[in-house]
Amino acid sequence: MQPKHFPVATTFLIVINSIIFGTGFLSGMQTQLIQNFGFIPNHIFHPEISGSSSNNNAQQKSLTDSLTRIFASMFIHANVVHIAFNLFALAYLGVYAERVIGAPRYLLVYFISGIVAALFHGIIASYIFHNGNVVLIGASGAISGVLGTAAALGNKRAYYWLMVQILFAVVGSVSALSIAFTAHIGGFVAGVLMTKALIILEQSRRKSRYFLQP
Repeated sequence: MQPKHFPVATTFLIVINSIIFGTGFLSGMQTQLIQNFGFIPNHIFHPEISGSSSNNNAQQKSLTDSLTRIFASMFIHANVVHIAFNLFALAYLGVYAERVIGAPRYLLVYFISGIVAALFHGIIASYIFHNGNVVLIGASGAISGVLGTAAALGNKRAYYWLMVQILFAVVGSVSALSIAFTAHIGGFVAGVLMTKALIILEQSRRKSRYFLQP
């Protein structure tokens, strides 16, 4: 691989996730890390249940805390298997996506997909499944956005993965599965839409440059 194609963004994400997990795991503070920084949907969508709707200051503090947790939760994993699976998927998908759309756009898709994934999961959990007090952690929503990028770039097989996630989301609603499949769905759709929008913008930019040439 040539130096200019080295996947800087993907490597950065893998390293940061590994450091955070390793720190929590080796220090014995992993459970506390999850409790303090995992995303709890009801804190946003049902503040009256979580006890944060008593006054404006409490609501504002709760919203700020929830937004912080949405971002932080993307870097927290429950155990070795959880992080190993996610980082393998990130390495496999991220190198291709980053190389095609570039590191800045790749990071934009990654983080926005992760945020959308958490919010989409939160809406479903709070209003449909009524389990919005369950903590959400993991990078899989953001990584699903990277898979969405691959789908938008022409990998049609990625859509079969989406159908499997929808199936498991339905099964998980009536079983004890502890995987947030709805977050995968939200992240994937966000990745597809954002990548398609970026493609359209890039095509428009190139067309404008073509017509502006003397």
